[in-house]
Amino acid sequence: IFKTPFLTDSYDLEVRCKAKDYELLASRIIGPNIWLKNFDMDAMMYLFRERTALPRWRPDRVTFMNCMFSNQIITAYGKFDGNKRGGYKIDDNFLEYGRGELPYHGSTCSVWSVDVDRLYIPICVNQIHWISVCVNLVNRTVDVFDCGGKKNNRVVEAFAVLIPRILKAVQSPERKKDFNMKQYIVSYVPMHGLNMSGNDCGAYLLKFIECHLLGLDFSLVNDENIKEARHKIAYDLWEAANDAVLQSRMSTFKPPKRAPVKPVQLG
Repeated sequence: IFKTPFLTDSYDLEVRCKAKDYELLASRIIGPNIWLKNFDMDAMMYLFRERTALPRWRPDRVTFMNCMFSNQIITAYGKFDGNKRGGYKIDDNFLEYGRGELPYHGSTCSVWSVDVDRLYIPICVNQIHWISVCVNLVNRTVDVFDCGGKKNNRVVEAFAVLIPRILKAVQSPERKKDFNMKQYIVSYVPMHGLNMSGNDCGAYLLKFIECHLLGLDFSLVNDENIKEARHKIAYDLWEAANDAVLQSRMSTFKPPKRAPVKPVQLG
C-alpha cells in the first residue's frame, strides 16, 4: 500500500512546517502508477546544472538539456531529413543552446566544445517512454540509456546528426575549420529485465544520468529499489526548493530580452 513518506522522525519545528510541502511533492513523484512529466525532468535537469555549476559535484565540462531541446531536435530532424539537398539552416534557438544561453534557468553560458564536452539529454519517445542519452562531443558518440532495452534508432539518429551541425555553428571562425558534420556513432548500454511496472522509465532516466556522470555502475538501480530511487528524487527536489543558495540564484533570475515584460491580453 502506498503511503506518503515522512521527512524525519525528529521534532524539529521547521521540518514539521515544511512537511506538507514534501507530501505534495512526494504524492506527485512517488505515488503508484505515477508517470514523471516534462516539468519533473526539467526540474531535475536544472538541479543537475546547478550542482555542477556551484560546484557541488566533481564532474565539470558537462551540461544538462531540457525536454524542450529534445522535442525541438526531433521536430527539426524531420525537416532536415526532407531537405538534405536543398540545404538546411540551423534554427537560432539551437545556437543559443550551443552557446549555453539555453535553458534559461541555470544558464551557464558554456559553449559546446570550448567549455563543455558532454551533453545529457532526456528524451520522451513517442510520448510514451523516457530514455536518456549522453552525447560526447570529444569522442563523437551518443550513448543511449533505455531501461526498456530497445533501440529507438530514428529518434536517437536525430541527435547524432544534428548536434555536430550545432556544434560547428557555435564555434569561432578560427575553430570552425577543425569541426566536421559527420554523424556521431550511436551505442546502446545493455539493459535487461527493468521497468516491469511500465511506469518507472522516468525515474530510471534520471538515475542512469547520475550513474553515468558519477562513474557508478548502472546495476545499482533496478526494480528492487526503484521506489526508493523515486523517494530520493522527491527529496532532492524538496531539498533544492529549501536550499538558501538555490533560492537566491532563482530569485535573481531575469527573463530574456526577447520574452514579453508584461502578460499579453488576448481577446
